[in-house]
Amino acid sequence: MNKTGKFLGIILMLLLGILLLSFAFQPPKVFTFSNGYSDRIVCSLVGGFLLLAGVMNIFHREK
Repeated sequence: MNKTGKFLGIILMLLLGILLLSFAFQPPKVFTFSNGYSDRIVCSLVGGFLLLAGVMNIFHREK
């Protein structure tokens, strides 16, 4: 994979992780279906995983 694609993938993972974590703490009023605590837990788990994956990809060394 070229460097531009890798860089864009890392940026997208980090942005989606931050967005999902912000939805976990303050869900937007537009999404009427995300009022329960289970949706907040899922958003925080997936957002945390995406942030962790993005940070791990930043420090990944290619062979």
